[in-house]
Amino acid sequence: MEKKIMCFAGLVIMAIVLNACPAIGGCEEALLELLPCASFVLGPGTGDPGTMCCAGIKLVVSGADTTEKRRSLCQCLKDKAVGSGVKVDPAKLKHIPDACGVKIPIPLDPNVDCST
Repeated sequence: MEKKIMCFAGLVIMAIVLNACPAIGGCEEALLELLPCASFVLGPGTGDPGTMCCAGIKLVVSGADTTEKRRSLCQCLKDKAVGSGVKVDPAKLKHIPDACGVKIPIPLDPNVDCST
């Protein structure tokens, strides 16, 4: 269960950043845009997520300006996180919004109901 939560949280951030941006197509494209965050949330090191990660997250979050976009992003992250075997460091994931100065409009919870 913890593994699923960690995976979901990581993918939520990735999806938010990518899927909300009108210049970015679907879910897969959004996840690709979040790749600069992967080394931070998956890696053994400490510190901050880096400028490329933060820039991507800010771009995606700024594009998640409607309920429909947030729901779509939520579902994308939820679908990809539950089926993946990626292990994300939950402490690092929770650090990203503060480190990047951005509020994530989707709960970092694999059990979230994306239709609300």
